[in-house]
Amino acid sequence: MSSNNQPLRIGIVGCGGIGAVHVKSWGRVEGARVVAACDADAARAEQTGAVPYTDWERMLEAEQLDAVDVCTPPHLHAPVVLGSLQRGLPTLCEKPLARNPGEARELVQASGQSGTLLMTAFCHRFHPPVELVRELIDSGRLGRVLMFRNRFGTRFKGIEERWFSNAEIAGGGALMDTSVHSVDLFRYLVGEVKSAKGLVQTFNPQIRGVEDSAAILLEAENGAIGVIEASWMTPWSANVIELYGERGAAVINYDTNETRYRLEGDADWTAAEKSDRDRFVEELRHFAAVVRGETPPRMTAHDGLRAIEVIYQVYG
Repeated sequence: MSSNNQPLRIGIVGCGGIGAVHVKSWGRVEGARVVAACDADAARAEQTGAVPYTDWERMLEAEQLDAVDVCTPPHLHAPVVLGSLQRGLPTLCEKPLARNPGEARELVQASGQSGTLLMTAFCHRFHPPVELVRELIDSGRLGRVLMFRNRFGTRFKGIEERWFSNAEIAGGGALMDTSVHSVDLFRYLVGEVKSAKGLVQTFNPQIRGVEDSAAILLEAENGAIGVIEASWMTPWSANVIELYGERGAAVINYDTNETRYRLEGDADWTAAEKSDRDRFVEELRHFAAVVRGETPPRMTAHDGLRAIEVIYQVYG
């Protein structure tokens, strides 16, 4: 581990897509820097400015790292995370934690047995409007949450050519891609899931073996009801979180970056002040603080497992 006056030495595995977002975000995290980067595409690893690798095992052996950030496609999560944990390296793994509950449980067990930190990268927990709504719930101002609705949808052009629609790589379709976040948001804001059922559909004739659209109905252990919707096929789709409590309501609009809430006794809705804080940067700052022992983790490997277990209840 780096000393207190030395930045954490981060190794990142997977530098395309979300990995590129992480590399850029790490550049804004005080007291940490990406010193090594691995990608199957050597040029992508080189573009990070860190020591480049195309073999993650070689990177973990050669570099003196303090932590690892795994941003590969899901089929590589299990081997890379296990390799990192076996070396005692605190690890942040992009969602979904694994392709299926069995793989995810193996990672949770490995983290527990080794005593090494494994966090699932649920960035929406660090979205300022989500943090605001969580505070309204924790303070009791919203009252007991009764109903939850979340929709994440878009027209994902070219999805049939991407690994997201390959079940062997991704473990599922739109549910595993986007609703894994939605399930975690339900658990984070409302409570543990008691039961889940849903419908999945594939409207794109070029996609085989996974869903491109889905809807889930959730029941929390505390009795609250949740609805989750996801689609890769709906242009101009709303992207929203709505919470309805006994004493108020809150709506987060990702498309307009507007959040509003109305509490018991209010004459009208209140528009929340907008924040320029970036959820990816805040997530990585939190991970770095956990690695340094400054704070307990806001999410764990178990949270990643539970999200996948709920989705696989829907898959049946």
